Formats: sequence, C-alpha cells, structure tokens
Amino acid sequence: MKRSAGIVVAGLATVAVAGFGVASAMVARRVIGAGRVHYSDVLPTSSPMTVRLERNAATALPGRYGLEFDDGSRVIVGPVIGRETTDGSVMRSVVSGRVPAGATRARFTGAAVTPAELGVDEERVPRTRSGAWRFDGDDSEARDGTWVVHTHGLGASPLATLRSVQAVQRAGLPSLVTCLGSAFDERRSGADATDVDRVIAAIDDAVALGARRVIVCGWSYGAALSLAAARERPDVVQGAILISPMLGLSETVLHAAAVAGVPRVLVHSALAVLSTPVLARAAGVRGAVPVRALSAGPIDGLPTLAIHSPGDTTIPVELTRDVARRVPSFELVEVDAAPHGLEWNVASEAFEAAVREWLGVR
Repeated sequence: MKRSAGIVVAGLATVAVAGFGVASAMVARRVIGAGRVHYSDVLPTSSPMTVRLERNAATALPGRYGLEFDDGSRVIVGPVIGRETTDGSVMRSVVSGRVPAGATRARFTGAAVTPAELGVDEERVPRTRSGAWRFDGDDSEARDGTWVVHTHGLGASPLATLRSVQAVQRAGLPSLVTCLGSAFDERRSGADATDVDRVIAAIDDAVALGARRVIVCGWSYGAALSLAAARERPDVVQGAILISPMLGLSETVLHAAAVAGVPRVLVHSALAVLSTPVLARAAGVRGAVPVRALSAGPIDGLPTLAIHSPGDTTIPVELTRDVARRVPSFELVEVDAAPHGLEWNVASEAFEAAVREWLGVR
C-alpha cells in the first residue's frame, strides 16, 4: 500500500513538475514572442484620398500612422478628418500609398515614415555587411563622425525606426537601422539569441564607415538590446536615445507579471528557460537569449535620453522615472499621452525637439 501511494505521489510530482515546465515555456514564449496581430476593419469610402476605419482606441488617435495590408502594401494616413461619425467609424486622410482594392482589414501601426521621405528608394536602400540599412545625414561631415544605430522592438518592423532616423537626419546625422529577423523587410519578429550580436555588428559597420562616435537608439525591447550592445563597445558608443524603453528585461517582465497576477516564481522560471539553449527551443528560440545582459539596465555615465509617455500601459513610465531619479546621466522627456511606442506619432514636434536639444542642435 505504501509502495502504491509512493508511486502515486511520485507520479503526481512528475505531472506537477512537467506542468510547471510547460507553463514556464508558455510564459517564456509570451515574453519573447512577436505577439498577436491586431487588425482594424477597413470600411468602404468614395475617395482614394481618404480611408475609413472602425473607431477604436488606436484608430482615433491624433497624429500620423501606417496601415499594413495582408498583400504587403502599406499606406500612410494623416490626422482624423471631421467629427465623429454616427456609424462608429473614423475618417483619416491618405498621405501616401493606395488602399488595396477590396481591402477589409489592416494593421494600424506607428511606422509612419517611408524610406522615400528620407531620400531613398525603398527598393534600393544601401545596406551594410551586417544587413543594416544606411541613411546618410543632411550634413554628416559637420557632425564630427557621429552615427546613430537604431533598433526596433518585438512585434515591430525595422520600418518603425524610421521615425527616429528622420529626427536625427534632420539634425544632420547619418544612421544605420539594425536588421532583426530573417529578412530586413520582415514585418514582425520575436526575440532571437543573435539580436544583441546584430546590434553590435551594426555598430561595427558604422565604425567601418568612418564613425568616431556612435549613439544607439532603441525602441521598446530595442532599448535593452541597444544598452547590451553598448556595453560591448564602450570605446565607440557615447550616447543612447531610448523610446518607450525596456530598460531591463527581467524588471519589466516581473512588473508586468505582478500587474497580471502571474506568480514571480513562474516568471523567474521562464527567464531561466530563455537563458538555457536546450530549454529555449521549447519557447521557439534558436539558442539562449542573453537575459542577464538584457537586464543590466542603463549604463552609469552614458549620456542617455529617454522619451516616454504617461499613456504607455505596456512599459509604464514610472519605471523610467525611477531610473531618471537615480542616474544623473539619464534624462527623461515625457510627451503627451500616447500608447506604447507611439510618442512620435502623437507628438512628433515635441519628440524631434527633444532629440535636437539633447544632441545640442538648434
């Protein structure tokens, strides 16, 4: 009887451990995945110069945005036109591109600057050895060999970084945009074990192109990647611009878990899964994610500008405020209430003014 009970207890323990392991892998997959695509309905309209969308918290926002369609085409839309409609829709002007005939849905994104606006043909953007896109500044020679390396976040496209590329280009600086994922024009990507190495490779490319000083610019998860890469290249990285920043992977995930009521032990286990090559495969990662490097936080003494909004519910601004209070070299500029990663879209003038002032450009 005792032996049978022991077998039962051992079996239950095995099931419990296995269940915990599966749960850990699921949480790990959520931590580093690209996330679910959120679509908005596209409704019929009589003019090719306007687009009518279902009204929701995103489509009714002020500012300029991108629409991504399933056929791969993109449209840039401007501010809301007119008053609120009676059918629960919202009208926006079409700035560039054309809504595909018969389109019924689109992904509403913050990627609202095109390569053409930066003086580059999208089909022939110059690329470096690492696959990064290159955008020359308006007056790169006058800026004393300073380049900016931009990195996007999880679930975003490299095109999302063109908002910060435009801001620094107007300040005269050239840029490289890190290529994450299997292809540069991949619309969305989750985390990969090689992401930090890709940022480092882009920094090295900038040096090969003549950079004597590099500023890393990271959006969301790209902020953690940028800081980790900066630690590997301290001789050349002399500044950081971080937008809606994930300043530390562990801290951010633990905070989100606490809000969602997920046990801390499960989150710690998930982070351990990501740190172990064999286990990370269960979460869909080829190789281990450098959790410790991505959790190290801001770099003491590195001049850093953070642009963040009180409207960010994904990575609360309170986390960034806490760092700004503790780290003298860390400057926080808060802009109008905007969802995660949409600071430029809601307040582009304030965004670009903050960048210019921090760079010392008038």
